[in-house]
Amino acid sequence: MKPPFDITSRILNLTIEVSSMIGRLEGAKLKVPLVDLRRQVDASSIHSSCVIEGNRLTLDQATDVINGKRVIGPQKDILEIKNAHELYDMIQDLDPRREKDLLQAHGVLMKGLGVSAANYRQTGVVVRSSEAVIHTAPPYKKVPELMEQLFKFANHPEDIHPLIASSIFHYEFEFIHPFEDGNGRMGRFWQTLMLRHGQPCFSLVPIETAVKDHQQAYYEALARSSKEGKSTVFIEFMLGVILEAVRGLEKLVSGKAKPSDRIAFMMKHCPKEFTRKEYIQLVGDIAAHTASRDLRDAVEQGLIVMIGSRARAVYKKVLEKK
Repeated sequence: MKPPFDITSRILNLTIEVSSMIGRLEGAKLKVPLVDLRRQVDASSIHSSCVIEGNRLTLDQATDVINGKRVIGPQKDILEIKNAHELYDMIQDLDPRREKDLLQAHGVLMKGLGVSAANYRQTGVVVRSSEAVIHTAPPYKKVPELMEQLFKFANHPEDIHPLIASSIFHYEFEFIHPFEDGNGRMGRFWQTLMLRHGQPCFSLVPIETAVKDHQQAYYEALARSSKEGKSTVFIEFMLGVILEAVRGLEKLVSGKAKPSDRIAFMMKHCPKEFTRKEYIQLVGDIAAHTASRDLRDAVEQGLIVMIGSRARAVYKKVLEKK
């Protein structure tokens, strides 16, 4: 059974625009070291998805946890980041079409967090905001059947574009709310997995970070789709944030990025301390004097401080974005 949704003109236009940009990125000769960029994108994605669910660590603290450094903070928050990092490290070995892989992934994500991991919930679930009930999930006895149907859709999406199919899966997963805990993180991760499985270039696109930047709109899109009984509104929202994330990367790759674009990218993805050389490696093929000008502007804006002088200087963030 195909999940209910409509293909609107906005969905078609967004799909075409994102696909076009991804095509250009796939064909581009990226001068950014891909391993370094993927590492930063994954760190940002892990942190963002956990923060949406209430994790209190900063991006720099999360990056330190990922790099195996000692961090002082709530142990539950630290373990959430460690587990999510282990999960993203497994991304090449997971198949988004296999239900058993989803259960395995949930087991990794929720390991040691005091909830039933790698098993579907055995209780009813009501999702609340501070003021009201947002969503009442289907009865727990229906979860196995609903998840089986959802994976049948994932295996046979009936020629639906992967961008749309992954958004439908994301919404339906959140609607079913199959686990006791971790549903938000798993839904966002599985959409990322579906997209990377089809086009590896998506490993450079921080989708979860774009969702976190529009967190309230994310919840509103879920709620509106639930009220309307179809995922159309949520598909439009997700395609919009994916476009925003891809557009930011495309600017860097194409050389069209403004200094403000590069600085914003730096503040999201650079570690808390970095050199000019590391900045150039992250944002792409720019001249050393251009990088120096960007960094000088960031210093003047109070975003970073410069320690040392000239090419050997180290830059340290002043403002951190969660």
